[in-house]
Amino acid sequence: MTVSWQSLPERSSLFWLRLITWITLHLGRPVARVLLYPITLYFMTVKNEGLTGSRIFLKKALQREPNFFDLFRLYHNFAGTLLDRLAVLTGRDHLLEIEAYNFEILQHHANKKQACLLVGSHHGSFEILRALGRLRRGIKVKALMYGEATPAIVSLYRSLNPDLHEDIITLNGPAALLGLEEHLAEGQMLALLADRCMPHDKRIRCDFFDAPIDLPTTPVMLSHILKLPIIFFVCLRHGWGQYTIHFEELGDASSIPRDERPIIAKEIMGRYARRLEYYARSAPHNWFNFHDIWDREAP
Repeated sequence: MTVSWQSLPERSSLFWLRLITWITLHLGRPVARVLLYPITLYFMTVKNEGLTGSRIFLKKALQREPNFFDLFRLYHNFAGTLLDRLAVLTGRDHLLEIEAYNFEILQHHANKKQACLLVGSHHGSFEILRALGRLRRGIKVKALMYGEATPAIVSLYRSLNPDLHEDIITLNGPAALLGLEEHLAEGQMLALLADRCMPHDKRIRCDFFDAPIDLPTTPVMLSHILKLPIIFFVCLRHGWGQYTIHFEELGDASSIPRDERPIIAKEIMGRYARRLEYYARSAPHNWFNFHDIWDREAP
C-alpha cells in the first residue's frame, strides 16, 4: 500500500518532541542524551512506519543490506537533531559546535545585501542553518515551509519561542510571498527543502542513486519570481551537538526567458539531485526523508 510521506515519522514526532522538550528543560541535556537510546529503540519497534523507506535508502547508499545497527544509528541521529533543535529554539545555540564550509558564498551575498534562496533537504538538520545565521554576523534566515503538514509541531515550536512565527512563511499559495520585499531588500535569506513534492507541485524527473525521482520545480520558480540566486546547503550531524554545514552555488533562474525555463529547471534540479546524492553517500545515517522517494505512486 502506498503511504503519503505526510503520515510518516515527522508527522508522528510530536510526541517525541514534547517528551524530549520536557526532559531537556526539567532534567537537562545530559539526561536527555541517555534517554534518547530507549526512545530511539521504541521509535524503531513501535512507531516504525518509516523503516521501509529507510531500509530502501540505506541499501542504495551503503550498497548492501542495512542491519539493525544501521537503522538504529539513523533513528538515533534523528532523535539527536530533535534534541539539538531545542537548543536553537531556546536561544542556546552556543551549546552547539557548528563548522561551516564555503560560508563565504553566503557572506559574499550578505555583504552586498543580496538576498538568496537556500535550498536544502531532509538530509540532516534544517534548524542548524538558522542557528548559524544568528551566530555568524546576524544573517537572518526565513523558512518557507509546508506548515499544513505539521501544524501541531509548529505550534509547539512557537510555544518555545514566541518570535518563531516571524521566521516561518507557510507555503499555501502565491499570497504567502506577499510582504517579503523588506526582508529581501535587506539582503536576508529564504530557505526551503526541495526533496519532497506536495500534491499541487509542478514536478521534474531527476536521477538519484541511478533511479528516477520526482522533485518540485518550486526553487526554480521562486528564483525567477523573486530574482534570487540559488544556493544548495546541507547540515550534517556528526555527534552530540556537532554539525558541519556545506554551501554550494546551484544556479540562478532570475532572468531566463519563458521558453527556456523547463530546460533551466531540469539543469538546476538535476544538479541539486547530484549534490544531494554526494552528501547522502558521505553521511547516509543523516537521511531523515523517511518515505520511499523512488515510489512515484506515493501522494
